Amino acid sequence: MLLSEQVRMVREEEVLATGATAWDTVVGWKDQKTVNITLTATKIVYVWMKTESGGDDGIGRALLDGVPLVSTGYFDPFTLEREIFVVLPAGSYTIKFQTAKISGVGSGIRLQDTKVALLNFPDKQRNNFDSGSVAIPAVTESTVLNQNFTPPATRKLAVGVIKKYVCVVTVYGFTSSYAINRHQNPGEADVANWTNWKIFLDDVQVSWTERNADKNVSDHAAPGSYGRYVIALDPSTQYNLKLKAYNGCGSSRDCRAYVDIILCPWILSDVDYEPVSLDFPQGSTLYVVLEPLGQNPTKYVRVGKQRFMSFGDTTDYYASLSGAGILSFDYTFETVEVVNSVLNVKGWGGCVGAIGVDVR
Repeated sequence: MLLSEQVRMVREEEVLATGATAWDTVVGWKDQKTVNITLTATKIVYVWMKTESGGDDGIGRALLDGVPLVSTGYFDPFTLEREIFVVLPAGSYTIKFQTAKISGVGSGIRLQDTKVALLNFPDKQRNNFDSGSVAIPAVTESTVLNQNFTPPATRKLAVGVIKKYVCVVTVYGFTSSYAINRHQNPGEADVANWTNWKIFLDDVQVSWTERNADKNVSDHAAPGSYGRYVIALDPSTQYNLKLKAYNGCGSSRDCRAYVDIILCPWILSDVDYEPVSLDFPQGSTLYVVLEPLGQNPTKYVRVGKQRFMSFGDTTDYYASLSGAGILSFDYTFETVEVVNSVLNVKGWGGCVGAIGVDVR
């Protein structure tokens, strides 16, 4: 008997807005595109932008109901893309795309393209935090944000229970009137004349998965750097998130952090994780479908795990499949025991589309 769940709810996907904007030569933030949306049920809203420079220093960002969601950070003179998945309940919302020219004599900057779309998975949750303004004295480190959050409870599927939730933390680091924000990793020295942002999970500093700093310009009306941190977390377990900032300037600075978190086991991480604990009768066949989502990356699905002495994937895994596009993987548990096996997946930009088991 085949028992399967299509966790990607394809029939609910819809593109709401796309398109480029004109070149902008205004110094400071300027509204370039506004998209008003109305949701009749809880959905995941996908917000994507591609910024382009015509020889000027620039920055772009997206806002939800006036609150910053994600920044490109500083770019010059190339294109730069940003995306974010936001879980929103039923209601009406306004998404704005803004750009700001920082300096230079080129033709300005613009949004080369944008997309606002709807999609849906089960087992999803949003946590979002605004630290408010925090004054940090000169050459001092302060905790700007200190928040607890808890991933959803596990859920039983035909293949077993949810084991890990992929947690994507997007941070917008802001220093009032100064484009001096940067994101620091463990072991990196604080930099003078910058606001040095650091992220901690359960009081342990962790490395940013992706980051992009400001221009480092004083008295500039368009600050805001970009940081993303991705990790797989346990269900129903409380975690503590802290953001600390070291003010490397010679006088006090007002800092603020905007944080948006999505938790979902079906949006793939960029490192191996176990979306489910396998639990079905011996001799059955496991089926997993991986699909492109915001991007079309190389994705991986494997039964097994890296051994204490690894000689490569062919000795770590009993079966594996990788590639772009839609991947359809299956493995029959004959001599290998289900209870002693691990399902690993990865591929940032992709997702699990369906998962099931043919029970024997």
